[in-house]
Amino acid sequence: MRILFLTQTASYGPASRYRVYQYLDYLKKKGVNCKVSPAIPNRFYTLYNKLSNPWLKIPFFILVIFKRILDLFRIHDFDIVFIQREILPQGYPVFEGLIHLFGKTLIFDFDDAIFLIPPKRSNILYLFRCRRSIERIIGLSRLVIAGNSYLGEYALKFNPRTEVIPTCIDTDKFCVQNKQYVKSDKFIVGWIGSPHTLFYLEPIKEVLRQISSRYNIRLLLIGAEDFRIEGVEVICEKWTIETELEQLSKFDIGLPPLLDDEWSRGKCGLKALQYMATGVPVVCSDSGVYRQMITDGLNGFLAKNKEEWTQKLSRLLQDEKLRKQLSGAARKTVEDKYSLKLNAEKLYTHIKTVQDAGNNK
Repeated sequence: MRILFLTQTASYGPASRYRVYQYLDYLKKKGVNCKVSPAIPNRFYTLYNKLSNPWLKIPFFILVIFKRILDLFRIHDFDIVFIQREILPQGYPVFEGLIHLFGKTLIFDFDDAIFLIPPKRSNILYLFRCRRSIERIIGLSRLVIAGNSYLGEYALKFNPRTEVIPTCIDTDKFCVQNKQYVKSDKFIVGWIGSPHTLFYLEPIKEVLRQISSRYNIRLLLIGAEDFRIEGVEVICEKWTIETELEQLSKFDIGLPPLLDDEWSRGKCGLKALQYMATGVPVVCSDSGVYRQMITDGLNGFLAKNKEEWTQKLSRLLQDEKLRKQLSGAARKTVEDKYSLKLNAEKLYTHIKTVQDAGNNK
């Protein structure tokens, strides 16, 4: 079986890394010939990720078009074309349509509500977006893989051949770190993400101010360049793929806040999974996928409002035994439901089923 993976970015991009790249070793062991063609290579990723103005991304848009034209000339060498998110974001699915027209088996994977306009990114360019692009791609696909049940329900409206495979974690790589405390140590309340997702911290700024006035904490933000909260010691560190695990190991409590809106319901909970896999207790927003992932008080906390955020963060900061209890249960949740070992087999099985069905035609 030969598969061409058309990914949004190379391995530095979290969506591509967790939805495609981490599966490649397993698939190769199963005898699958894998070739990955990223739209944005690693050498351009940092620059691309910093750009918030869509107009400045036009050169990258041209690069993607050029790369995908080249890919069209070699798809005849592959049995399956696996597309991770749409090829031209918000644009008409020209390339997906051509791949289908050429008779290739198309698999479409998505882990965000990409059928909506992202929050905080309103721009005149979105007035010209193709509103039905994602449903068209879903309809053309032999198999659709959604990152959570909300996305799966959306995909099922347009294609019954839809499966849900959650974003998952390599539990051999992401391990629990044992921490030893001394009385003078500051508790590290941590967050990992990108500059584009910092706005999720805005609603809990006042909570963090209150917590900082009561407890000896430091807010550590990985992937943020400049974020300040008056009265709170905030440290921003650059994210790199080489230092990610070391940075996560510094956390005592993990923050993955979300809004309770349609876009957030498409999120697949990667931040929380990273924390949980490394034994970091979490306080999550009571919204979206976290309601499936977290059982409040058992493997983490869910917070509906500022009062609950303050109360539950305080409980964790005060109670070392509780932190260890939630940490152990969180790790077990990842191992039982969100591990790479478990979900790699699911992915291979679904791909193999699609391939076998094509061979029997």
